Amino acid sequence: MGGAGTAEVFRAARGFDSSPLYRHLLAVVADEPALVELAARTRPGQQPTFALFGAVHQLLLDGVTDPLAAYYPSVVGARARPVDADTGRAFTRFCLAHADRIAAILATRLVQTNHVQRSLVTRLGLALLRSATAAPVCVVEVGCSAGLNLRADRYAFSVGDSTVGAGEPASGGRWSPRGGDGTVGAGGPASGGRRTPRGGSRVHIRVDVSDGRLLPDLDRLPVVADVVGVDLDPPDLTDPEDRAWLRALVWPENAHQATLLAEAMRVVADDPPRVLRGDVADIGAEVAASLPAGLPRLVVHTATRIHVPVDRRPAFDAGVAAFGADGPMLHLALEDDQLIAPSGRAGYGLTATDAAGSRRIAVADGHLAWLEPLPELGTPIVLGAPE
Repeated sequence: MGGAGTAEVFRAARGFDSSPLYRHLLAVVADEPALVELAARTRPGQQPTFALFGAVHQLLLDGVTDPLAAYYPSVVGARARPVDADTGRAFTRFCLAHADRIAAILATRLVQTNHVQRSLVTRLGLALLRSATAAPVCVVEVGCSAGLNLRADRYAFSVGDSTVGAGEPASGGRWSPRGGDGTVGAGGPASGGRRTPRGGSRVHIRVDVSDGRLLPDLDRLPVVADVVGVDLDPPDLTDPEDRAWLRALVWPENAHQATLLAEAMRVVADDPPRVLRGDVADIGAEVAASLPAGLPRLVVHTATRIHVPVDRRPAFDAGVAAFGADGPMLHLALEDDQLIAPSGRAGYGLTATDAAGSRRIAVADGHLAWLEPLPELGTPIVLGAPE
């Protein structure tokens, strides 16, 4: 992406409502050619807004001393200065002083924001599948980063006035093909690993839902037969530098998200799901073939397609579609931005695709701080056999 295109990305960027600092800095970068040139070094297909802000944030969190840190609550806590006339100058000076280090981060890192709140999409998908079938299911996330949201059945959720999730995998049994009949045995969870004792998950996600009556029963989930994620460059949760990058991608004001991320990283590091390195456009069919044939599969991606170069999006879509070749598929995508929810809030559209077609079932905040179900969420899921 050239300089003019990069500047326009910063000018047109939306969705930074929960970060007054970043919202202010968007215009600062767009109007400063040196910053635009630096941001343009972001890897192809990646959003330069998230990448540049993440790179600067990582350096500050790593302990680089600079007056800019005074504007970051994640660094100085409640003493952080509000945005003022000096903020842009401080940011510009910092970027120019550390341009080489920032450029090195931009050249080697992908935008792999792992907002744990988005695991509600996976949990919602599991509940929708359970409403349509008693069969065990496979769970796939495309652009899964470290795979934190693949453990949605390990987390507790407060959704509107209700809390679901006891801290144990809700799949409740180990799936065994038993000659292909899909019998559920009496063993532990299909995904295996250590359970959190009853009484609550270490990860508790709260989402403001305007009308919970439209939601399926989020405590009634299917047995999970297999779980797999696909990511271009999966972070390694045992690597301190990878964990630091995931932390840097959380916006400075969002302390609650940072706490959720830290807890989820600990939970998933104890029992990591299968995460495969590669582009779904290239390996989707191969990964799909590794799943138990005939079982329903839930395929999820949230704010992933936006980072795919435009000319690669048809191949991305084909790679996702490949998961429906050997079993009925429910595909949930939180990707349609700049939508207006019934309340008037701007958000992202959550689209469900099954054998009956595609429909928008909710509008949500990009980080899943809130979700507004639409009437189409009540449309029964149709799982047709592949032709």
